[in-house]
Amino acid sequence: MPARKTAQTEKPTFVFKGTIKKTKAATMKEVPVGDQTAIVTVDQVIEAPSDLAGYNGTDITVELSGRRKVSVGQQLIFNTTSWFYGDSIAVRSLSEEPIKASHSAMLSAVGDPVERRRQREEREHFADADLVVSAKVLAVRLPSDEAPAKKGAMAATATRRRPVSEHDPKWREAVLEVADVHKGKHKKKQVVVRFPASTDVMWYKAPKFHPGQQGHFMLTKTKVEKPSTKAVGKAGKKSAAAAGPQTPPVIEAYTALDPMDFQPYSEPGGIKTIIESESKKG
Repeated sequence: MPARKTAQTEKPTFVFKGTIKKTKAATMKEVPVGDQTAIVTVDQVIEAPSDLAGYNGTDITVELSGRRKVSVGQQLIFNTTSWFYGDSIAVRSLSEEPIKASHSAMLSAVGDPVERRRQREEREHFADADLVVSAKVLAVRLPSDEAPAKKGAMAATATRRRPVSEHDPKWREAVLEVADVHKGKHKKKQVVVRFPASTDVMWYKAPKFHPGQQGHFMLTKTKVEKPSTKAVGKAGKKSAAAAGPQTPPVIEAYTALDPMDFQPYSEPGGIKTIIESESKKG
């Protein structure tokens, strides 16, 4: 059977050292058994969400990635994601790794697997960020493309109003005073960050900023439509109609959508630890 395809951006949520106990078998009746299904004993939880942290010594079902041949009794590092929950659990493996000397530090590390998972995700988030700064929130305002229209631009902007969605993010802009840049390039003393003020289920985990907040920000570049500030006259309307649909101009902006995107100065670990580690590297 060919290897199962997985999304390139998919990342493991449950990482453990395990021993293949039985192939073409499962610990749960609900799980469809196939060539890549195996019962695996969890020998050591390495990284896990809180509900899977206590599975040391437990037999679980693993749908193997199919990228390598396995045999009963073989010990591997399994990088998995959740699949089925019931009397037992079943997980899908993104990859299996033979245990090597390079794994010794990871396997001998003492600590909470939930915390190790959080630290890995923070490091990956830092690596993905376009700009990391220490800053203070000076003000919060409506984005310029959602602010009340000025008299001269009333006709032009009225036609660009978007329909309200139940998941409307209610965008706001936080104006930051930059104290230090830790990653990326930004020479100005201020940076503007868009964030959703909505508490809808789609947005409630995103940071909500208010004036006076201070801390570390991990920001991502995005493109937003640039608002028009010029009134469109009759001649302009005719020429625009003749030219056909126009693509609105866009500008680059920074956003903060993930709970890891902001950390107050008073909070230990997290972004602060990564910044200190990066600064030591020089």
